[in-house]
Parts: sequence; structure tokens; C-alpha cells
Amino acid sequence: MADDAKHAWSEVGNRFSSVGKRLADRYQATAHAGTAPSTEAPHKVEEVAREIGNQLERAVEALDETVRDPEARADLKIALGALGNAISVSVNEAAEAVKNRGSDT
Repeated sequence: MADDAKHAWSEVGNRFSSVGKRLADRYQATAHAGTAPSTEAPHKVEEVAREIGNQLERAVEALDETVRDPEARADLKIALGALGNAISVSVNEAAEAVKNRGSDT
């Protein structure tokens, strides 16, 4: 039974990796569309805050585009299903282990 949980959690990792790759691809695509960051380290607080804001905006845009993509939504739905299955299998295995331990005494 432990192999079931291991397989289920492996599936969760695979599915979320797929979703994460889509998100990363969208995030990188927004980097090429905008201006390249300066090679000089910014010294002013305003410049740092602006850069943080720009990065956050890119991340939100990438997330927005990803969730609007039907394929990405399908991947996310499968990933969440795999997560639910892994939790269910793990809980069932834990309950079985507790039940077996109780019968040993």
C-alpha cells in the first residue's frame, strides 16, 4: 500500500511541474516583451521598489495568461485531482497502519 501513496504523490509532483512549467514559460515570455533589466545594481530605494513592482506585474500577467489558457486550466485541474488522490491514499494508508497497530496489541 505504501507504493500507492508514493505513486500518488509522484503524480502530484509531475502534474504541478507541468503547470509550473507553463507559468514559467509565460513569465519568461513577458521578460522578452519588456525592457531588459539594467546590469547596474540600483542604489536608490525608488529604483528597487520600481523593479520589484515590475517583477510582480510580470508574475501576475504570467499567472493571468496561464489560467486563461484552456490547456493550462486542464493541467491544473488534473494536478489538483492528483493532489486530492494523494491525500486520500495517504490518509487511507495511515488509517490502515493505525488499525493494524491497534490489532497487534
